[in-house]
Amino acid sequence: MPLSKSLYIRGLQCEKSLWLKKKKPEVLQAPGENAQAVFDTGTSVGELACELFSSGERIEFSGDFDAQIAKIKELIKRGTRVIYEATFCFDGVLVMVDILRIGVDGIIINEVKSSTALKDVYIDDAAIQYYVLSSLGYEVSRVNIIHIDSTYTRDETLELEKLFCVQDITEQVKQKQRDIPKILNKFDEILSQNNEPSIDIGPHCTSPYPCDAREYCWHKQRAIPEYSIFDISRLRSDKKFELYGSGVIKFNNIKRSK
Repeated sequence: MPLSKSLYIRGLQCEKSLWLKKKKPEVLQAPGENAQAVFDTGTSVGELACELFSSGERIEFSGDFDAQIAKIKELIKRGTRVIYEATFCFDGVLVMVDILRIGVDGIIINEVKSSTALKDVYIDDAAIQYYVLSSLGYEVSRVNIIHIDSTYTRDETLELEKLFCVQDITEQVKQKQRDIPKILNKFDEILSQNNEPSIDIGPHCTSPYPCDAREYCWHKQRAIPEYSIFDISRLRSDKKFELYGSGVIKFNNIKRSK
């Protein structure tokens, strides 16, 4: 099975999470209502963003990646200028570009996000897409993140050009390219092992995304109780993990200062 861009991002967040997803998926939790709502919102925003680039060709997800890749090659050869959900694969790494534009100066990658700001993880997301396309020999002239503009106020008519903000992150993406082969080699090494990586719980369990292995890692492996020092309000996350690292997990483990 190829390494998708979502698996790549998962591995950057936690290599153990990547291993579990590929080797032991039964321990992962299914998306809850909140996670599903976020996913559905992202899908809706993506559909709206496509309207910024009309008359494009949509590649429907079929699970047959070879067929999807072949269709992309055919469309590009035919002179299609805009493709939605364009699929590419290089050396076992599979990416799907939200909105691909083919211009006279090369290909433009447009990654759509439903947030109102640019986040570091979005640059990693786009960087692996750039890596795959450039490795296949395509000239990528620009990489954009398209996200919601929080300053926009809707009137009677929805104005898509004002709803969305387009940010050029080409240079940030290029700066990531040198490290990607090393990262992929590390992932290959990890996934070749029969035993899961020994990685303790930490801030990476929730950043940049909540991990679906939390129940397994926190409660089944580390026996974190239902109520613990992690439930203390107004206590910074780094302080909570500092207490955890010193063996303080339950409330009654906390020693009162004299």
